[in-house]
Amino acid sequence: MNNNGRIRKIISEDNRFEKNYLIENVIKRVSRKLMTERKSDEISLFISRKIINNFKNKKDFKIKDLYFERGDEVANFDLDCKFIEDEDFNHPFSVEAGADPDLLEIEITYRPQDFPARMNDLVAEIKETVEHELEHIEQKSFEDLEVPEEDKKDDNLGYLTSSEEVPAYVRGLIKRSKTKRISLSDAMDEWFNENINKFDNPKRDWVKVKSIWMDYANKMRSKGQIKKFK
Repeated sequence: MNNNGRIRKIISEDNRFEKNYLIENVIKRVSRKLMTERKSDEISLFISRKIINNFKNKKDFKIKDLYFERGDEVANFDLDCKFIEDEDFNHPFSVEAGADPDLLEIEITYRPQDFPARMNDLVAEIKETVEHELEHIEQKSFEDLEVPEEDKKDDNLGYLTSSEEVPAYVRGLIKRSKTKRISLSDAMDEWFNENINKFDNPKRDWVKVKSIWMDYANKMRSKGQIKKFK
């Protein structure tokens, strides 16, 4: 083997080691006691339906004191949802959301001329977003799902592969794949194409992010701690 061949082999082995370390670190940091059907499934369905129905009626809304239980612990939070109609928006729609232990906020900006044609895509993203944010509420409400502050990273690649975000993105994208009846891999690629501009080096970084997300999903599925997917 020539020197170039040795260098390529070393780099490849280093990349595999780094990826495996990241996956194992995420799974260790996100120690969980989940069942296949989560306690938050019912509240997730309720919130998604409420958002979809109010979007059709163009009505902002708030709901106080939503909650779900997990053993002796309770997650209790308010929901605040807003819709912004913008005929000059640069996309058919955008769903922005954020969650802390007490409040789930969702804001949907949309071009009215794209509806109802894009309704199915919006429904899938609403369901995905609700699942993603409920994961964060669980992380902040339940002791064994808590994510250490030092694990959060500022750059996009570090953010997407952090212990806080890997479970949330995987959980949300499983919901997208089920809603649209596509594979999880295709749902991830669809998400990437929608968010490609957020990556400094899309081709390089997405390979790493997707690999970490898929490995996490497969390992958690093998333990029966995540919903089945194709």
